[in-house]
Amino acid sequence: PLLADFTHGRWPIPRIQRCACAASRGARGAWTGLRALAPMEGRASNFKKVLADFESRLRNGAEFVAIDTELTGVDISGEPDTFEESAQMRLEKNCRIAERYTLIQVGFTIVSQVTDGVFSCASYNLFAFPYMGPELLGYEPGFFCQASALQFNAQHHVDFNKWIKEGIPYMNREDERRHLKGAQENGSAEKKTGLLLFWKALCAARLPFVVHCPLDLFFLLAAFERRPLPRKDPRALAQMIRHCTPKVFDTAHLHGALGQFKRLALLKFFEDAKARYDELKESTNDLHHVPAIEFRLEGETATRYSKQHEEMAHEAGFDSLLTAQLFLYLRAIAPTVVKENANRLFLYRSVEFVDLDRIAQSGQAGTSMFDLTRVTLLVAVLDEREGNNAASLAAASGASYKWMDATHMLVVLRASGGAAVRKAAELAAKVHGVQAWMGFDEWRCAQAASLTNGHASTALARSAERHSNGSAPSPPTEAEPDEEDRQSSPGSAVPSEDAASGGQVAAGTDGEGDDGACRSSRSMSGLDDDDDDRGSWTLAHMVLAGAASAVCTALVAVILMHGRSHFAALGARFLRRWRSR
Repeated sequence: PLLADFTHGRWPIPRIQRCACAASRGARGAWTGLRALAPMEGRASNFKKVLADFESRLRNGAEFVAIDTELTGVDISGEPDTFEESAQMRLEKNCRIAERYTLIQVGFTIVSQVTDGVFSCASYNLFAFPYMGPELLGYEPGFFCQASALQFNAQHHVDFNKWIKEGIPYMNREDERRHLKGAQENGSAEKKTGLLLFWKALCAARLPFVVHCPLDLFFLLAAFERRPLPRKDPRALAQMIRHCTPKVFDTAHLHGALGQFKRLALLKFFEDAKARYDELKESTNDLHHVPAIEFRLEGETATRYSKQHEEMAHEAGFDSLLTAQLFLYLRAIAPTVVKENANRLFLYRSVEFVDLDRIAQSGQAGTSMFDLTRVTLLVAVLDEREGNNAASLAAASGASYKWMDATHMLVVLRASGGAAVRKAAELAAKVHGVQAWMGFDEWRCAQAASLTNGHASTALARSAERHSNGSAPSPPTEAEPDEEDRQSSPGSAVPSEDAASGGQVAAGTDGEGDDGACRSSRSMSGLDDDDDDRGSWTLAHMVLAGAASAVCTALVAVILMHGRSHFAALGARFLRRWRSR
């Protein structure tokens, strides 16, 4: 119509004005729509806008917050996680790792229940880079980077230029008090503390945290609370966590507690949990009824993450969304188990977990995953050439097992006391290719001695010598179920599938190992009962040994008391004959 007006020499001013007004209204509508989208990717240039959206959602009926991080490193060279480490040792090491490396991305997903079974999810992917400024002269932050971690993040499309140039600055609470007193007074501290404001808002909301492996939590404590962390004081560490959140749910620990799943790597675990949920939902058995779950992704979360592609894996915001949805599926499948396992954190390659509630009460860092009154744990030292079938033979005999490394296998007998002794003898006769059987505690002590004295092979050889030739295993001391051989992805606190593949074989009732990361957690859950029997058998054995020792001591004492004169006469006679000769 406009072109026709121009063609006929008319100036269609009213029509142009109407079109311009319509265009203006359309532009305003489009802008309003854009503003309605949650600005999920946080950088230094927009962090205030992202923070405002984040705070509003925390206040608007949030139920919990799922957390994930991407990191510059996740372990310390030369200090792999091993079964002989205690929970206290592992806590100290996790603290040192969190202090040594730093954050690249922090992912938060805020979950709110809209109606019954409908959950709103708003995710944030925040680039984080330590603040540097004149206030920190002489105290500039520094951190290490693992080459493998950087390569891993690069393979998963992390933009390092954006991280360094546009990462939201941050410092911890202690540094803020120490260096920014003047800045707080004149209101210029916000740009310097940056990401700390997100953390303060999160802690003030007093919402449960959901993580997939606790290393994320340690990094956040080191980044935003204090550095160094209270490594030597588990109670102080637990109190610090409680100051930030009333509850922590660790889906890696829940993997073992439920005992229904094989794969522990986040994406695979999510897929398995969703499949199990769908199976139960379709079930006609009322005993297996699960509540309906529907996810409503908000704003840019829907735009960016509505289609779950593996290419998005290991972006912190996406992984936090997966963690949130995984938790909701697990809670629907087994609500009681999930509730009972709040404040319990997973330890990789350990038979213990961290119970924050127990630490707060007693200060004891570790809690056994197994009921040690019901199971017995043994370590099989395998022959490198003939031990290939040991695992299948152990499974065929009814024992559960987990791989500790290439030549050691943790075997769990579901028995204690005398029954465990009989089962151990039967097992040793059936399982071939084993150089030696040892109780877990004995193996652990030998390993500790090797680290202390540098006689690792000697200590193990002596122990193996005592139990070789197919003899029945000695009474286990303190066996630990090897947790899944979870290897963290180099740049993420989440266990990777590949890393997991080299880990422990899950000790399931079928005796077959599963994929890497899942192995340990599955062991955690499925073997829970078995490992503990070992403890009771050890106790019984110790009682019997102590009683036998006491009887022997009493007999010797009686002989000495009543035969003293006779022994003296014999001795005198012997001396006279010797002198005469």
